[in-house]
Amino acid sequence: MAVVLKFARRLAAIGCLLPAALLAEVGVLIPSGAEGPDPQKLALEEMRVEARIEDQTARVRILQIYASRQPAVQEGEWVFGLPSGAAVSGFAVWDDVRRIPGVILERKRAQEIYESLKAQAIDPGLLQQGEYGPEEARRNQVFSAKVVPIPGYGFKRVEVEYHERIPVSDLRGYFALPLRPEAYQAQTAGKLSVRLELLSSHAIADFRARGRRFPLTIAERTPNRVVATFEGENVTFDEDLAVDYALAPPQQPQLTTLFYRDPTPEPPTGAWRPPGSAIPGYFQASVLLPGAAGATVTPAGEGPPAPRDDSPARDVVALFDASLSMQWEKLDRSFRALETLLLRLRPADRFNVIVFDSELRPFAPELQPGDRATVERALDFVRQGRIRGGTALEQALGAGLAQAARGSAEPYLALLSDGGATRGRIRNALLADWYAAERAKLPPSRRPRTFVFGVGDDANLPLLEALARQDGVWEHVRSSEPIDFKLTSFVGKLGRRPVENLRLETAPGGAFDLVYPLDAAAFAGSMASWVGRYLLPGREAVLRALGGSGPTAVDAEARVTPPEQAPEKEQVARAWAQARVDALLDQIDRNGEDEETIQEIIYWSKKFTFVTPYTSFLAAPRSLLRPRVIRPGDPVLRIHTDESIVSVTALFPFGLVKPLRFLDDENVWQTRFLAPKDMADGRHAVRLVLRDDQGRVFREEKTFLIASRPPTVRARLEKTQFRRGETVELKVSASRSTRTLTARMYGVPPVSLRWNEAAKANTGSLTIPPDLPAGEYELRLTAEDFAHNIGVEEVTLAVVP
Repeated sequence: MAVVLKFARRLAAIGCLLPAALLAEVGVLIPSGAEGPDPQKLALEEMRVEARIEDQTARVRILQIYASRQPAVQEGEWVFGLPSGAAVSGFAVWDDVRRIPGVILERKRAQEIYESLKAQAIDPGLLQQGEYGPEEARRNQVFSAKVVPIPGYGFKRVEVEYHERIPVSDLRGYFALPLRPEAYQAQTAGKLSVRLELLSSHAIADFRARGRRFPLTIAERTPNRVVATFEGENVTFDEDLAVDYALAPPQQPQLTTLFYRDPTPEPPTGAWRPPGSAIPGYFQASVLLPGAAGATVTPAGEGPPAPRDDSPARDVVALFDASLSMQWEKLDRSFRALETLLLRLRPADRFNVIVFDSELRPFAPELQPGDRATVERALDFVRQGRIRGGTALEQALGAGLAQAARGSAEPYLALLSDGGATRGRIRNALLADWYAAERAKLPPSRRPRTFVFGVGDDANLPLLEALARQDGVWEHVRSSEPIDFKLTSFVGKLGRRPVENLRLETAPGGAFDLVYPLDAAAFAGSMASWVGRYLLPGREAVLRALGGSGPTAVDAEARVTPPEQAPEKEQVARAWAQARVDALLDQIDRNGEDEETIQEIIYWSKKFTFVTPYTSFLAAPRSLLRPRVIRPGDPVLRIHTDESIVSVTALFPFGLVKPLRFLDDENVWQTRFLAPKDMADGRHAVRLVLRDDQGRVFREEKTFLIASRPPTVRARLEKTQFRRGETVELKVSASRSTRTLTARMYGVPPVSLRWNEAAKANTGSLTIPPDLPAGEYELRLTAEDFAHNIGVEEVTLAVVP
């Protein structure tokens, strides 16, 4: 087991600590010096959420009001874990009755101001992605700021706004507000109000709230609009607020459009300006692709339907990342994806699993039949492995291609990883280009479709996306966000082809430019969208979506007159600006940085207010600290520091003094140690002495937790004998420290159990497969607490014909 402590760049002496596993909550205020939220000091008095989803773009605004329960002035760290794929577009704190908004600044400049104010004993705030620069920032979805002062028995308000694109898969959309904590005990709001508005150009065929903690009241419902609300007091955030909805496709695909244009000239600021004097407008064009023939809408959270027996056989090579960076939540989620993927296979399919870290460990020398017994042996093989340091991603991809080349059926290569390569080629562009070239060497029939399932808050998204461009798809889940919808969508694309050569044509020439697709691949039942600029407002133009053939053919045209003034839908311009920035970041990844490209990124970030790897919000002070959890016997302490640090020494509370050794290939300081087995559970301190290349010495004291007792698990089943195809309703009690509770049984995808207030138990359900042989099976219930201790209970179930 390893403990990762990340020190902020240039702030090692101050001790800005970035957690390795980020929060899942939409805002938590941690009292200064505490390891987590403490309602006895700072309580979440009220929280208001306004979410507006318009044609698959969600704008979420959150206001939190915290109340001080102490007579003295307090400080707090506000931490916000952003949903995957979302971008912060607004931030503010209140000083009494004065609202202080965050300001977008160039990242380097914001850092300079931050350092300058620090030197003047002023505690500024820096709201930004990542800690080590633009490259690391592209992987990071956490924001934090110090909230100070909080008056005794007073109140403090914090506001945040973010935008998120809502995917559509199999004619169904899914939106989740991540409230359930990943790291701390569930937060409670004295009062919670939620207003959710869903607007769609296509008829909304269904709208449902997921879970039981937040029963939504439908205030308004029309074919194209739904307004739902929730009001509650003393609400505990022990599950996410989530909804899913179905869209009714038209008889023929229709192209819908949105426009934005503000003709007001802007003042000439910044080092880069768009060429030309004309003020462009922005548009978004979308087409809802009909579902596949015979397909039905799959509710969010339910497993994808098994492939039909008459569908072509497949060869699937799964690459499972078991390196040290994948520990805890990432490994759990990656394994669940592997289970779900392999349990869809049939005996006619063939597969293999290659577990990799710094070395490769294949399940079998060659592809194996996809029968259930072989699949279960492969899953046991993965379970019995151990995580190790180093990630030989290039070697694993090469081995996967070699296996695919020796097959005979349609080849697939499924990568389950965070993309953090540390062996072989590690630069994104070099590795992606190498993989494309190696794949191209294979005969066309043996070139595998590349399915990539990225996991973790720090996943290397640019690399994962680049790999999936090789005739594949990719999906990404954070360490703590709901996984069901994305996993269902990902696995459900196995055996399906995207709409080929899907494109947007425009006329007349010169009316539009810089058009970007928002989806790398579009499948039947999904929404395909493009964003671009229009240059001739007030003149008639034509947009036409074309692609596919036969049943998947798309030909949808819209004759439009782009408006000269349309300032209402700024989300359209922001979506285009983000797509433009993504293209520029990809250019930097391949060709290296140049000043003009960086300045253009900064320009669009400031103009439409969203954070990029080269910009930051400079708002309130910050000094993020969260302790790691160490169990007795943990052998490794790992520390990431600024590159100027040349030595690190750790002084443990039980008398041990250990120098740390720098590992060049992993860019980390490390030492092995043993916590005494008689060390009491609770909070302990470790002192760190750091020396930089100029001889300066910095001393830091950080805290960790000892937690040794595994959670207890007790199952309550009304019966233990079931027929094939019957649903097993689970009621399980577990210790309050339990973080995750999962039920597993042979032949059944894993089921996550959630707290049900009405039942006073954790509940869930699983369905006995209709083809499962009769007999007795072990239902294994696994509970994991915040210290990653694991408690297990097994119940024998009898399956009868």
